[in-house]
Amino acid sequence: MFYSEQKKQVSTYNRRTFILFLLKLSLFSTLGWRLYDIQIKNSSKYKTLSKKNQIDLEIIFPTRGKIFDRNNNIIATNEKVFDLYLIPENTKSINNTLNSLSKFVEIDFEKRRKIIDLSSKVRKFEKIKIFENITWSVLEKVESNKYSLQGIFIAEDYLRVYPYKEIFSHLLGYISKPNQKELSLPFISKMPNLDIGKEGLEKSYNPTLVGKPGQREIEVNSNGRIIREISKVDSIKGDEIFLSIDLRLQEYAYNLLKSYKAGSINIINIKTAEILCMISTPTYDPNQIVKKPNKLYWESILTNSLSPLTNRSIQGLYSPGSTFKMIVAIAALKHGLINSNTTHTCRGKIKFGNRLYHCWKTNGHGKMNVTDAIKQSCDVFFYEISKKVGIDKIAEVALDFGLGQSYDISMPNQKKGIIPNKSWKKNRMDESWYPGETLISAIGQGFVLTNPLQLAVMTSIIASNGKMIKPSILKNQRSNFKVNTKYSNEIKIIKEAMYKVVNENKGTAYKSRLEDVKFAGKTGTSQVKRISLSERESDDFRKKEKEWKSRDHALFVGYMPFDNPKFAISVVIEHGGSGASTAAPIASQIFKYIYNNKI
Repeated sequence: MFYSEQKKQVSTYNRRTFILFLLKLSLFSTLGWRLYDIQIKNSSKYKTLSKKNQIDLEIIFPTRGKIFDRNNNIIATNEKVFDLYLIPENTKSINNTLNSLSKFVEIDFEKRRKIIDLSSKVRKFEKIKIFENITWSVLEKVESNKYSLQGIFIAEDYLRVYPYKEIFSHLLGYISKPNQKELSLPFISKMPNLDIGKEGLEKSYNPTLVGKPGQREIEVNSNGRIIREISKVDSIKGDEIFLSIDLRLQEYAYNLLKSYKAGSINIINIKTAEILCMISTPTYDPNQIVKKPNKLYWESILTNSLSPLTNRSIQGLYSPGSTFKMIVAIAALKHGLINSNTTHTCRGKIKFGNRLYHCWKTNGHGKMNVTDAIKQSCDVFFYEISKKVGIDKIAEVALDFGLGQSYDISMPNQKKGIIPNKSWKKNRMDESWYPGETLISAIGQGFVLTNPLQLAVMTSIIASNGKMIKPSILKNQRSNFKVNTKYSNEIKIIKEAMYKVVNENKGTAYKSRLEDVKFAGKTGTSQVKRISLSERESDDFRKKEKEWKSRDHALFVGYMPFDNPKFAISVVIEHGGSGASTAAPIASQIFKYIYNNKI
């Protein structure tokens, strides 16, 4: 009995031991398999995960590419600057450090409060930027007093600098931090804190100018403190850009425009289609926008009623006035409705329907042919021929000569303007075209709107005998432009008339002629408000002093030299009065400058 009981107990013990053994075997097998999985089978995976937990990648920002004019003058560059930082853990008291720092640089209450507040939110070893682009004076004082400025250190950075300030502002634009939408752009997606171009060519050529980021692989501890640098790949600076613009012309044109409230000058090399000058006023200093803080400067720009941010060369729309008469003349000549001998008599006005249409010359010009009508800018002659040619044919020729178009010059926000025809008005206003509107369009008023660059292109096409010029803003972008030969005969007549405008007595720009070099052109005066009949028929209404905003716009287009055209120009002076008295003399001075300086 006792033996049987003992045997039973041994059997139970052995069974439990076996079960326990199986449990231990299972546990160690699972543990062994897990160790095998981690250390052998998936070792590379877990090594990578481990590395990610202790390795950080720091992006190294590239240096933005420089921009040059056609003669290798730097017009946008990067200047080394110094920023001031604070590391909280390196100072016993942030307040005491800021008190010491305030002896060398002003720290207002609000800025002090922000620094102290930020220091309580970041990790103690992280740096806090206090000031950007400190002056040399501050730099010297901080360096000389390091012992009393615990936690303060200086780091190098680069600032975008525009050496010629306002002279290139509309062309180049400026740079600033990207907005939320821009962060998704491929060239900036890895560098969210890098300044990028916001306007002008800085914006259009962002992918070229930005460059490629480098990176620094660093080991950090669990708190994020840097332990050591593991590897480093330097960034690649952005590419350089060479513009077709000539600094000399740009600067000279700007100085001529400074005495007027608003205007634009554009010069094109007719041989290459390169834009040599594109200046618009009023302007702004992009350096003041790049530097921080800039709130006061921004407010002064945004509240300026003359809109300094507007590039009038491509965004300003103006009635072209009498410069458009050349287009009307070409249309009438091309369709055989007039020839060089066709005449109309100008008595200062004509009646059409129930309305009077006046010439700028109250008593009229007398008998005019097409050459004389352009030379003396007779309105009545163009009223008469426009009745025959019609708005659709005029619009067709205008488009052939570069008006109503935008150009591939990498300049954002170009405005095409309006070259109206019957279908345009029907689609836009759901109204029919009235014959009287053709007369108004024939002298470059009414619905017709162009920008100054278009007028320079139109002039280039005329001067080059129909070469279909497509302007370029980059140097050496010359291509072989086709010549539109269907207007060859008409262009010859127009060029002869444009020569007489400047170089013959009674020509509207005769007072602006040059002795050393002959140039040709056409004046234009664009009304900005309707003139009443009583005003028009008064003897002295054109001589009366008017409020600036009520004055006509002054325009001139031309080319030089006459016998071998190389330079085409458009000048627009907002509310400048007469094209003959204001715009033509400016063009004359520029042509003389080009000739004297052998540009």
